[in-house]
Amino acid sequence: MRHWKRVTALLLIAVLLLCGCGAQATPAGPDPVPGEETAPAETAESPSPAPAPTPVPTATPDPKQEKERQERLEEQQDGFIWKSGYLYAVDEEGNLKKDCYIGVLYFGRNGRYTSGSDELDKMVAGVIEKNTEADMTRMEKLRALYDYTVNNMKYVAFGNHDFSYSPAHGPDGWMPDAAIYAMTYNYGNCYHFAALFAALARGLGYQAYAVGGEIGAADQQHGWVDIVDEDGIVWLCDPETEWSRYYWQGDGPDLFWRNVEELGDEIGLTYREGYDPFAAEQELAEAREAESEDPAA
Repeated sequence: MRHWKRVTALLLIAVLLLCGCGAQATPAGPDPVPGEETAPAETAESPSPAPAPTPVPTATPDPKQEKERQERLEEQQDGFIWKSGYLYAVDEEGNLKKDCYIGVLYFGRNGRYTSGSDELDKMVAGVIEKNTEADMTRMEKLRALYDYTVNNMKYVAFGNHDFSYSPAHGPDGWMPDAAIYAMTYNYGNCYHFAALFAALARGLGYQAYAVGGEIGAADQQHGWVDIVDEDGIVWLCDPETEWSRYYWQGDGPDLFWRNVEELGDEIGLTYREGYDPFAAEQELAEAREAESEDPAA
């Protein structure tokens, strides 16, 4: 009996060894909580790439316009160029300035300076074209037109002495008609000399004004030209007095681009304005500025 118990025990041990009861069991996870579902493992997703921006097409520059712009940059003098004697203003990139004022000079929608009179503009452009060269500086061109005024005009006494006390510029100014008369007939009095040279100087881009007033100790009525430079300094030009001195005396002072005080000390001529030569156009400039600032204008 004891023999069979021992055999039975040995057989039981053998069975346990064959079934791997000695291997370590893997611990089971916690039992799920009733009513809850086990969430599936999250799968990492790659972010979607942002859509590529739509390329903006680059405007192709017009070859003709680019060539003209480059030519303007090469030809410009102090920001101005001339085509067939007509004046245009350009910016730093060579583009034409249009529908704007530079001082008292108006440049229209086509970029060309105009005095407001087509007839005067055409005459001025013709004189500039014939009496200046492309390689001249702007000041050299101004001197050439001053000499043209002195040498091409002849003095004839007129009875326009009231011009000394009335504005040359503005809506009712005498300058445009006097300049047209001077270029049509090549003669006139001191006011015609002054109107002509002021018109030509403006055709070169200068802030030029025909002026009426008195001259000398005898308070003789007289006309001349004032030009305001970039620094606000006023320079006097007197083509008729220079013509008269040369005609009657064969010699005389240079009355181009002169300081009034120095001129008075040099030749004893005192110039006295009969009115404010700048007032009429300053009023127009102020009105234009006010109009541009008024949204309802």
